Amino acid sequence: MTRKPSRRSSIIEVGSGPSRVRIYTIRRKDGYSQFTLAWKEGGRRTTRSVSCAEEARIIAQQITVRLTNGLETGNEATRRDIELLRHCEHLAASFGVSLAAAMDEWKSARQVAGGLPIADAVRFYAANRPDSVEARTVPQVVREFLSLKQSSGVSRAYIRGSGFSLEKFAKQFPGSIAGITVREINAYLTGLTQMHAVSRNGIRSHLVTLFIFARKQGYLHPDRKTAAELSEAFRVPDSAIEIYTPEEMRRILELAGHRILPLVAIGAFSGIRSAEILRLNWSDIRWDRGLIEISASKAKTAARRLAILPPNLQAWLAPWRSATGRVVSISDYAGTLGDLGASAGITGGWRKNALRHSFISYRVAETGDVARTSLEAGNSPRMIFQHYREVVDPQSAADWFSIMPPPDWNPLRDVQPTVRERIARFS
Repeated sequence: MTRKPSRRSSIIEVGSGPSRVRIYTIRRKDGYSQFTLAWKEGGRRTTRSVSCAEEARIIAQQITVRLTNGLETGNEATRRDIELLRHCEHLAASFGVSLAAAMDEWKSARQVAGGLPIADAVRFYAANRPDSVEARTVPQVVREFLSLKQSSGVSRAYIRGSGFSLEKFAKQFPGSIAGITVREINAYLTGLTQMHAVSRNGIRSHLVTLFIFARKQGYLHPDRKTAAELSEAFRVPDSAIEIYTPEEMRRILELAGHRILPLVAIGAFSGIRSAEILRLNWSDIRWDRGLIEISASKAKTAARRLAILPPNLQAWLAPWRSATGRVVSISDYAGTLGDLGASAGITGGWRKNALRHSFISYRVAETGDVARTSLEAGNSPRMIFQHYREVVDPQSAADWFSIMPPPDWNPLRDVQPTVRERIARFS
């Protein structure tokens, strides 16, 4: 009988006496070596096999120490465990702390974060920490905003309107703009009970512009919507669009005095806002081109545009063709318009914004082009449909733009100079 060759190549002993561990090296059939550890524990022979000589020695040393100290074996660290331990110690050392201190810190953070991943919690804190944005109070931001708008050439009307709303808000909230909440803005706007929903939406629009400016300047979080943007807008109840009929407008124009007639005629036949007409000079009327130029400094939207100067409007303004200075020199134009509506027998009196409403309604009916009319009036097509347009027929539009002055009409005939004009001439 042929004896099988032994596959055991060597024996290494670690320790001595009862704590001795033998390491047997065995050549396997696949050509690789296997290292088997053998030792006696509790009167019984125990073995354990690994595939790495170095790992076998490391485990044997641990077993020897445990046997010497009367401890049970079975959970000795492997080579991989030791390498992992060294790797973790290296990571902790790169932050200047021990592995034990790093684990204590991790445990504390884990308890605070609960079910939230620690990395997500840290990223959220880093993005929202108080010192991540530059501190500015609301009054400071308002002053900076208005100063920038003034230097950028925005119309004085916009500066006055937005400045009044924003400065009033700044007095109410003098603290940090980063600390203003959505609830506070909603409560502030809701508390303006004396204002119509349209006016409160206008103030909200100014606040949104201010807060967006603050975000661009680095005073608010760069990747989040501002409190003003998240505030609630007010629902504007639908109201009927009031316009004048061609016959009503004819009566109004024939009864209008020379100081108010240019405002009425331009509003009715070119659709320019009353506030914009008050800023116009006679030099802004391009008689040869049939246009009225509203420069950026005079327009509500701070954008230059050209309004139409139809033939009938040219006829109504003909007496002022060589005039200079302001188109409207009267100061109390609102009261004068109210008196004019009463003397012309207009049902319900003078209709607010009806000149502009009338122009847009009749112009859309005349051209059939909402986009063109929106450019002439300085509004978006959506605003035209939502707020300004009343449905009228083409014949009414033709009648509107054919309203001409009566024969031999001259509003400047026998006009007596005002007290101011007399003083100016005397001076």
